[in-house]
Amino acid sequence: MGKKMSELLLEAVKLFELEDETSINEINKKYRELLFKWHPDRCRDNYEESKEMTDRIIRAYKTVMIYCSNYRIKFDSEFSDKISPTDTPDEFWHKRFGHDPLWGYTK
Repeated sequence: MGKKMSELLLEAVKLFELEDETSINEINKKYRELLFKWHPDRCRDNYEESKEMTDRIIRAYKTVMIYCSNYRIKFDSEFSDKISPTDTPDEFWHKRFGHDPLWGYTK
């Protein structure tokens, strides 16, 4: 049996050294940096290790992108009723998407 999505995500967060709050652009940048660093064409002295790392990086990136792409936002009247112009970005996110323990939100 394979790993749970939460385990895969935690591995990806560690591999990419992601902050608690990270944008898609920052994830993409980290992905490109790691691929550049570990690509087998650049690490010919240690081809097997670099190939394994490249595979891990690609799997981690796909996992994070799948996780992030599954969020759906409803822009209905309930949206405007819940959101306040004084909400912090963190409050906005959690009002819209709930309290996801994976990202450590505990309020």
